[in-house]
Amino acid sequence: MARWFPLLILTLLCAPAGASSSSVFMDLEVALAPERHHIQATGRLHLPHPVRELVFGLRRGLTPTLETPQGELRRLENRGRHTLWALAVHAPTDDITLRWSGKIDRPPTGPHTRDGGSDGTIHPEGIYLSGATGWYPELGMLVRFRLRLSLPSGWHGLSQGHSDDDDRTWHENHPQEAIYLVAAPFHRYRRAAGTVEAMVWLRRPDPDLARRYLEATGEYIALYSALIGPYPYAKFALVENFWESGYGMPSFTLLGPRVIRLPFILHTSYPHEILHNWWGNSVYVDDSGGNWAEGLTTYLADHLLAAQAGRGAAYRRELLSDFASWVKKNRDLPLVRFRGRHGKASQAAGYGRMAMVMHMLRLRLGDRTFLEGLRRFYRDNRFQTAGFDALQRAFEAVSGQALDDFFHQWTRRTGAPDLVLEAVRLTPLPDGRFRIEGRLRQRQDEPPFTLRIPLYVWTEAHAPPRSIHLKMDRRHLDFSLVVPGRPLQLAVDPLFDLFRRLHPDEMPPSFSALFGAERSVLVLPDGADPALRAAYAELARNWQQRHPEIQVVNDGALDHLPEQGTVWILGWNNRFAPVVQKALKRLGVIVERRRAILSDGAETPSEGGFAVALRQGGLQLGWVAAASPDTVPALTRKLPHYGRYGLVAFDAAGVNRLRRQWPARGGLVHRWTDLEPPAPPDHPPLSALLEGQATAAAR
Repeated sequence: MARWFPLLILTLLCAPAGASSSSVFMDLEVALAPERHHIQATGRLHLPHPVRELVFGLRRGLTPTLETPQGELRRLENRGRHTLWALAVHAPTDDITLRWSGKIDRPPTGPHTRDGGSDGTIHPEGIYLSGATGWYPELGMLVRFRLRLSLPSGWHGLSQGHSDDDDRTWHENHPQEAIYLVAAPFHRYRRAAGTVEAMVWLRRPDPDLARRYLEATGEYIALYSALIGPYPYAKFALVENFWESGYGMPSFTLLGPRVIRLPFILHTSYPHEILHNWWGNSVYVDDSGGNWAEGLTTYLADHLLAAQAGRGAAYRRELLSDFASWVKKNRDLPLVRFRGRHGKASQAAGYGRMAMVMHMLRLRLGDRTFLEGLRRFYRDNRFQTAGFDALQRAFEAVSGQALDDFFHQWTRRTGAPDLVLEAVRLTPLPDGRFRIEGRLRQRQDEPPFTLRIPLYVWTEAHAPPRSIHLKMDRRHLDFSLVVPGRPLQLAVDPLFDLFRRLHPDEMPPSFSALFGAERSVLVLPDGADPALRAAYAELARNWQQRHPEIQVVNDGALDHLPEQGTVWILGWNNRFAPVVQKALKRLGVIVERRRAILSDGAETPSEGGFAVALRQGGLQLGWVAAASPDTVPALTRKLPHYGRYGLVAFDAAGVNRLRRQWPARGGLVHRWTDLEPPAPPDHPPLSALLEGQATAAAR
């Protein structure tokens, strides 16, 4: 979801109290000359109340003139890339006309990833203008608009809302946070998706790609309309950008040319961007009170799709693993202070924590009440700004429960509960039943959390495990339960339903754990070929820029590996590479210079190199080995994107050929047998409720 932050405050000297929350209507005529990076525009502003003075912002370099008679315009100051202007008229008016023109020429910068790009550019390859660009007068208010475009021959422009004249005029009468505009010589594809128009705008013809996205658009709009409420816009468009991006705007998404063609995007990132039209792009985030939209979208898109594929519990474990790996005390922040992602730690603390909070709320209220709360929140706050207080009110209204304690604990506190299971003992009873006693302890530094802890018990007498929930609001909780038949295993939260710090044994070794370490040592190979050693040294410098806690040493400077901490080993002929090779053999994996052989005999090419994450006692161990100096830069770039895995391999072209997660060793579990009972069934995905409703309706 693309976010921008208003720089300005509208001054309504003649307006009644509360008018600042109203919206302005802008009637815009915009001529764009990409070859000259030039914009020329006229805007008629219909204000919610008459004013004598107002302050607005415009991008530096754009020169405004006032067309409204009997008024004057003066420059106030520059703020960043914007200039503040003051406008004064002799008599109060709610109708002001401005003209402005100039260049917007800031080409995309930064790495070509989701987080790189531009805040706005008029370029021969395409046009991207966002709320942060300052390409129209910014008043710090919600805005409705009509946008009429003049573009080069063969170019097409797109904004929010709908168009009725071959995409030259766009109308949006619902209040918006900002006006977005993209344009290029697009090839356009359309299809009806119920009452919504599905669109695909590509930079070169590709009917088959367009068909797949049009079908997916209809599928996900139908799903989320049934779950939450009617889709809020007239269209949804997939638009191909001219740099790699992953932006979600109201009624369209702007994806890069490589991203758009990745096969998995269609059913991962794409539904996430569609769902943002409910959360964030029609119910707007109150940034002063924290960003709830990213985590709620993650729960209802990424988590829901994983649950539909039978991976809901695994996905929740990944969220908790990311939190444990990346969010240290100095990197944590409560949800009410989370604004947006600016790294792995903020993503885990914001997206992941909020997704887990929504999951816990769902389990507390029940699926039907939870869905009704979402629908109430959407219905009450469409095209308005909403915060956690509005979210709480919606769920309280449908459940009849007071949720102050729940929302205060999970949105205003940092940290997470860190549970320990201890002192478990078993007592046979005369009637053939068994009593299980034990203690749960919260060992985090922070005060204890109030928790509803799920316990599962497997017994010889019953195939599915029995489950109970314990309320815990103190440091220690002693429990006692009686079960029929001899117990086989006791597990605490095996489906990862609680937001908590994972027990180390619940976290398989992964690259996220290595990168997230507070301190680590990277060991260069003294005996490597000079060119390869230089490439590894450059890798070390690049990683140090992103992870300053990494210390770099040569393998000749170490007598042995430490027993604790985090160590990266670089190179095939590193003195310590055999340590990792022996550990891999115990896992049934053999790695050679150009291939990896798995326990089932399957071979995977690794001419481009591979990487391994392992754990030996208290030592986290990583090994990165490339076949040649030319393949090291690709490993440098790609490995951070495979954080959840413990083994990856790439071919000579840099294409990933193998990614594997290691199994977890256990966790909050007590076993009375060596047998491993089957995992408990996960909660059905929320979409299963729709199937149940359809079945009931058919009856």
